[in-house]
Amino acid sequence: MWTWDEAEPVDEHFFSRRLTQAIEARAALAGHTNALRWVNAENDNLPGLIVDHYAGFAVCQFLTTGAEYWKDTIAVVVAAQPGVRGVYERSDVDVRAKEGLPSRAGVLSGEAPPTLVEVWEADAPGTNGPRVRFAVDIARGHKTGFYLDQRDNRAVVAALARRQEVLNAFAYTGAFSVKAWQGGASAVTSLDSSGSALALARRNLALNGMPEGGVVEGDVFKVLREYRDAERRFDLIILDPPKFAHTENQIRKATRAYKDINWLAFRLLRPGGRLVTFSCSGLVSEDLFQKVLFGAALDAGRDVQIIRRLGQASDHPVLLTFPEGAYLKGFLCRAS
Repeated sequence: MWTWDEAEPVDEHFFSRRLTQAIEARAALAGHTNALRWVNAENDNLPGLIVDHYAGFAVCQFLTTGAEYWKDTIAVVVAAQPGVRGVYERSDVDVRAKEGLPSRAGVLSGEAPPTLVEVWEADAPGTNGPRVRFAVDIARGHKTGFYLDQRDNRAVVAALARRQEVLNAFAYTGAFSVKAWQGGASAVTSLDSSGSALALARRNLALNGMPEGGVVEGDVFKVLREYRDAERRFDLIILDPPKFAHTENQIRKATRAYKDINWLAFRLLRPGGRLVTFSCSGLVSEDLFQKVLFGAALDAGRDVQIIRRLGQASDHPVLLTFPEGAYLKGFLCRAS
């Protein structure tokens, strides 16, 4: 459903209006980064369409049959936006199969992106933190190449990290690690199972003149148990795992996985240590996620306080009539 107004034609002008509205709504963020989500699907009244902008390259995902039908028109409108050098498609996601659509990726218009696109990010609006730089793999990275939705939460980690020994689990390309070092961490361990992601994490650390040491490749569930058995302890732990629940019949399995990693994290925290923990599974509600954390803390024998609730960055708005848009849930916790 593109519009409730039967008199409103759905054409190139329609998409130009909607896209312009979405971009203008994010104008205040332009001074804080050159990597933004321009269109957040249903939440910007453009269901099934994701558009992310990385330093002159727009990356589109067409997730539904409706969005796919208008793909050529949308690509023309996106290419016409000021500063866009190229439009790249990343419709290589499993959800398209449910729509009967094949997986697709490649250049839609203009220049092909380089192997790595360098973007920059300052702290959240209202702060004056220095810029950091990240290399983004548009063609092969997760989602459209980078976790734009965690921008504000990276600033939270930077503010917590001073003189802290930090563990960044499910580190991916090391964005939280970069911000932890920027915040003055005494040591940072970046843990992930993907060697290619960690190679890019090393590059991102080097881009910002930060130490590469502490990059660890391995299964997070296994390595956290090894740390527990070795009695390693941390002051600040970040858990940002991939989506564990893709369908409703996976929710029970997902909650077990969330409980396991958070139980291990509570075991690894020093007294007074803090945990920044997330779920990006839209099917796992914030209330259920909090209950999972309660069970993990109880089994770990820790008294835990919620200091702050965390969510997706402001360029990922949630339409009031589409509460499912609030997919990213996070908690900043302190353990006694």
